[in-house]
Amino acid sequence: MRRARVLALAAAAALSPVLARADAGTVGATTLQRPFGARALGMAQAFAAVPGGLESAGYNPAGLIAAKRPQLSTFYTHGVIEDSFGYLGYAHPLSFGVLDAGLLYYDAGTVHLMLSDGTNSNVKAEEDYVGMLGGAIPLPFDLSVGGIGKFYRFSLAQQANASGFAADLGAQWRSPLAGLTLGASLQNMGPDVKFEQQGDPLPLTARAGAAYLLDLAALGAIKQSDYTVSQFLITADAIQVRGSPVGGGVGLEIAMPMPNGRAAIRGGYVINSDSSSSAFGVGLKEGHFLFDYAIGVTRALNNTQNFSLGVEF
Repeated sequence: MRRARVLALAAAAALSPVLARADAGTVGATTLQRPFGARALGMAQAFAAVPGGLESAGYNPAGLIAAKRPQLSTFYTHGVIEDSFGYLGYAHPLSFGVLDAGLLYYDAGTVHLMLSDGTNSNVKAEEDYVGMLGGAIPLPFDLSVGGIGKFYRFSLAQQANASGFAADLGAQWRSPLAGLTLGASLQNMGPDVKFEQQGDPLPLTARAGAAYLLDLAALGAIKQSDYTVSQFLITADAIQVRGSPVGGGVGLEIAMPMPNGRAAIRGGYVINSDSSSSAFGVGLKEGHFLFDYAIGVTRALNNTQNFSLGVEF
């Protein structure tokens, strides 16, 4: 147990800027709650009700149902303490729904480790892998449901390892009001994560939100044409993470159709957060290819840069 405490302190020294707002020992496996997908991040993570296809895997698996064609996507973010986080995912539509598979990777950088057994070296503070497998199916009454299983392996200071599983469940409902979708999800359900004997609970996260798509061309308010701003997506989420106060976000995406795709600008505001305050992003779809970029604005640290690249087959 003493060895585990030394390792925890070593990792905390490297990660203290990120963990400053969390109570020590409240939750473990914080990699499971790291957001991914630059489109969603550009809208302050207010994405529980958005039918986002593969982008929904990190927020509400029911939104995977929007993947009408096979999708492959990568995501990378460079953090505030020289850490890095990446994702590779694939979604494949079938006759009964959509299947999804993905892999998350997190590298917390290096930390100088000194132990009583004479160990004195620079080691990786934390290195995590998370495999994901799930899908979504449509149900009557414009309802869709989805789930994702997560299988993780964490390494702390290259001295201790932990592995286990977690699960996400979610639902989305396209309401009778044109353009309005409601969604909710419960993420990171599972047993405690344990490096030795003592365990910490997973970062159980509840999300609930609404998304409203105002399409001026579809409503006949303007003439449908390329290079005309015509779509406005407005989102709002409430988010509750175990051991933290209720927070959330609001987001806006403004899109312009183009001959072979579309361009979009995004913005969002984070509610009740001591670290993040707002987010901004852009997106471009040209033919089968997609590119999204988002910047997360923090109150006291360097801003985070987020990139997504995708292709539809």
